[in-house]
Formats: sequence, structure tokens, C-alpha cells
Amino acid sequence: MTTTSRGLTDRSTLVVALRTTVLLAGISAEVWNLVTVAGEGERISEHLGYFTVQSNLLVLAVVAWMLLRPEGRPRWFDALRGATTAYIVLTGLVWAVLLASPEEALGFTVEYPSFVQHRLIPVLMALDWLLVPTQRPLRVGRCIPAWMAYPIAYLALSWVRGGLLDGWIPYPFLDPAVHGGIGELVVPTGQVLLAFVVGIALVAIVGRARWRPREGLERPVPRIGVGASASD
Repeated sequence: MTTTSRGLTDRSTLVVALRTTVLLAGISAEVWNLVTVAGEGERISEHLGYFTVQSNLLVLAVVAWMLLRPEGRPRWFDALRGATTAYIVLTGLVWAVLLASPEEALGFTVEYPSFVQHRLIPVLMALDWLLVPTQRPLRVGRCIPAWMAYPIAYLALSWVRGGLLDGWIPYPFLDPAVHGGIGELVVPTGQVLLAFVVGIALVAIVGRARWRPREGLERPVPRIGVGASASD
């Protein structure tokens, strides 16, 4: 097993096993979902419109990339990995707090796809983020607004779709009809967005704190300043 003084590497046996578990479990859960969608006559556009599905598909793409190419990835890959980790962890938290019943959130009666996509993968991806340091230090001040772009765009497009296109809105906390008007969505959506800001900041800070240089990568000279990092 390949290790360093500050953590495991992409080639470590434990890490490869963890990521392989994420990949296989995630694929099987989504195949299960698609079979269910076809059997129940649900529109595929609605299924793919859920943040849970989108974040899990992103996880599968990123994990497959890490397994296939453990070294020599682009400079921006650490940021992509961090954003993906933040999205999937927050997917699990929002589901447990806002969407699931207490029995689902705390019990073991949840269906397999939901268990994998809302519980197993968020936990394993958080563990992966803790175990394997990034190749380059993250700029926390840049990560927060950059990583928030997708959740904000998702929110806006959900309202556009619900109000101007087919009328479908993925989640109750985004639905004006549930809350008595668009103005009443300030509190529920504001809470979710705040949770994303805090969660994204924590993931970025942990990634920054866990960073250590890899072999072949020159340790850069730190720069002082808000949001500054030791690399460009």
C-alpha cells in the first residue's frame, strides 16, 4: 500500500478499493433507477433533473477518471474533485434534513438506489477527500464562488423550467405552489444556499489543509493575501 507522511495516494490499495466501490455501487444504483423510471413511465428528463442524480453522475465521471488516470491530471482537476465532493456530501445532508422522513434518514428501510446515492457515496467520497490529499493547494477564496456557480445555476434553471417550460420542479423547497408564492421561497432556498456555502467552504478548507506536494511537483512559494494560495 502506497502511503506518505500526510496521507494515502491515488495508487494506494485502500483508495483504489474505495473508489472502485463507489463506481460499481453508483453504476448499479443508477441502472436500478433507470429500470424503475422505464417501468413507471416517468420522463427521463425529470429523472435527470434531480440534483441527486446529477451529482452522482458527476461523481462517477470523476472517480472513473481517478481510477483510470491516477497521475498526470490537469491542474484544475483538484478543484473539480473538491467541488464534486462538496456537491455529493451536501446532497446527502439536504436529503436527510429536508427530504427524507425520519424513518428513511435514520433507518434501514430505504431502497437500494437511495441508500447508495444519498448515504453510501456521500460518506465514501468524504472519506476519500480526507484520505487522499490534493496534488496542489486550493485557493479557498476562489473555490467558494466558483463551486457555488453550479448550485445557483441549478436553482435558476429549475425555476425557469417550472415557470416557463413544462411546469416540473424537482424539490418541494423550490416550489412556489408549496410555499404560497415565489416570495415565500426566500427562507427555504436561502437556507439551502447557505448550507451549500458553508459546506463548500469546509470542503475547500479541509482540502487546503490536507494538501502536500507530490513527487515531481515543485513546492511553490506561499503568497500572503485573502484567498491567495501557494500556487497559481
